[in-house]
Amino acid sequence: MKKHLLALSIVTVISGCNSSDDDINHSLDLRILHINDHHSKLDATEGQNLTLGGVETKAEIGGFSRLVTKFNELDQGNVLKLHAGDAITGTMYYSLFREELPDALMMNQVCFDAFALGNHEFDDGNEQLAHFIDTLKNGEDNCGTEVLAANIEVPSTNPIYGMYMPYKVFTIDNTKVGVIGIDISSKTQASSSPSEDTIFLDEVSTAQKYINMLRDADVKNIILLTHYTYENDIAMAKQLTGVDVIVGGDSHSLLGNGEAFDDMSLSYSGEYPTIVKNADGDDVCIVQAWDNSRALGELNVSFSYDGKIASCSGQPHLMLGDNFEPQDKDQDAHTDEELAQINSFVETTAELSFVAEDETTSAKLAEYAELIDEKKTEYIGSSASKLCNERVPGQGHSSGDLCGEDNTDRDFLNAHGSVMANVVSKAFAYLSLRSDIAIQNSGGVRNSIPEGDVTVGHAFDVLPFTNFLVNLDMTGQEIVDTIEDALDNVVVNNSTGAFPSAHNLRFNVDLNQDKGKRISEVQVRRRGETEWSSIVLTETYVVVTNDFIAAGGDRYDSMVPAYNDPERREDTGLLYTDSLMNYIRALEEQGLSLEHPTVDDMMVQSFIGLTE
Repeated sequence: MKKHLLALSIVTVISGCNSSDDDINHSLDLRILHINDHHSKLDATEGQNLTLGGVETKAEIGGFSRLVTKFNELDQGNVLKLHAGDAITGTMYYSLFREELPDALMMNQVCFDAFALGNHEFDDGNEQLAHFIDTLKNGEDNCGTEVLAANIEVPSTNPIYGMYMPYKVFTIDNTKVGVIGIDISSKTQASSSPSEDTIFLDEVSTAQKYINMLRDADVKNIILLTHYTYENDIAMAKQLTGVDVIVGGDSHSLLGNGEAFDDMSLSYSGEYPTIVKNADGDDVCIVQAWDNSRALGELNVSFSYDGKIASCSGQPHLMLGDNFEPQDKDQDAHTDEELAQINSFVETTAELSFVAEDETTSAKLAEYAELIDEKKTEYIGSSASKLCNERVPGQGHSSGDLCGEDNTDRDFLNAHGSVMANVVSKAFAYLSLRSDIAIQNSGGVRNSIPEGDVTVGHAFDVLPFTNFLVNLDMTGQEIVDTIEDALDNVVVNNSTGAFPSAHNLRFNVDLNQDKGKRISEVQVRRRGETEWSSIVLTETYVVVTNDFIAAGGDRYDSMVPAYNDPERREDTGLLYTDSLMNYIRALEEQGLSLEHPTVDDMMVQSFIGLTE
């Protein structure tokens, strides 16, 4: 057990509740400190658009060096430190260092009590996940973090067998607290790469099974550590008995004081904590803490003698540096008056604080950052405009403030979807040499590219995964069915990353229709053609795609027959990220830049989203 759980302060007895001689029934005040979905974003986020005290500014926010400082500041009394999954994949800290795994090193600077497996932990398969868990548990500065996943089962021959547990019981001030891990099952199976012998169980029934097991063992204080989305957590809480707290992830939800976030010009999903009634009619406190190491959640819970919630309160902490730049490009620096307004707002807003970087953590991270900096600054070409990444049109799941709600491309993104995914698809078609059409899942595209110079770092941030390109001979009907498969995954499983993008393929989308009728007026262009024509369902087209969705990832099931048929599949040997970089380099050699696509070239010609 870690030192902070051994040296616990005396808790305050909840008003109105009598202490019991039975230590297990002793009332407890507990502070839960948590993050989720840091996605290998280990350094600070620069240029975060915020409105502070009425001043529109760009701030530096978060990063593990500040997280460690804030965790240490708040680690007082009875504390559990929890991570709700999706630690890896997303930046060059992972894509360039899959062996060293600085994510594990940074997590060990925080020293989490428990970490729940998320869907992206399986992106590179179970063997790589086993290496990550081993590095977390036994690598540099390891501190005994327990890895949790109650609804994942593997046989004894699987690389991750025995490396995680369904739950962990912590004894805090002579009181038992059970923490159960839950991963989002359908999304992990469809949108990551778990081995075939990995079994994913239903989230709700599995959670109830282990809640009952723990309560039968006199563990009455129950926390679910979930990677299941904010909306799913709310729905699940209402179906369960015996649950007290849900610390969640996956949906990257910022929760908190709506008035404060409105003042900051930040979008938020609900209150922190969100309190709903479980099936017993008792309160459940639900929290999540944004993403990319930009926020730390602090939930303070009082348990009554019978394990029910007496009260819960708290807030996310957004950790700021002390340098600010105007959003207005025509303004070089903030005035003294503006800086005074910013400082005053930060000092009087509970969700905000100036946080110094932990020196030890910074020094450890710097060793990797220097290596990345050497590589990522290599110039490969240019972009004539900013290329915004979006998943589902109008969803607002854009990558970074470059393409946030107030950017000038918002209307285009709302109507037609991801510009960056379109450019990636075009790059794949160019490099594959013989494809007519390129299809790409938008979730595989992770970032945007700004106007100006394009570097190796930009390419890796856009495509941080280790996939290969394949050419598939597919009929027009299979292509249509594939798009319908992907959209069904978006609608049924809320797997927004499954939303497709394409080059030389376009259509209208209505997500409110039944599967098989969600796209209409499907048109294609064969390689070298400039004119669009209606797709012919009986004709064969060459489709280039990544080997993840070609094998049925993200529920692109109708690609699988072609992928499994050696007569219809060509392994190009082209690496995912290298293909994008080589396309940009090829344009540069021709004196050309990346360009924003026209409406005519976008896959989605018209879009009707889900209506409630």
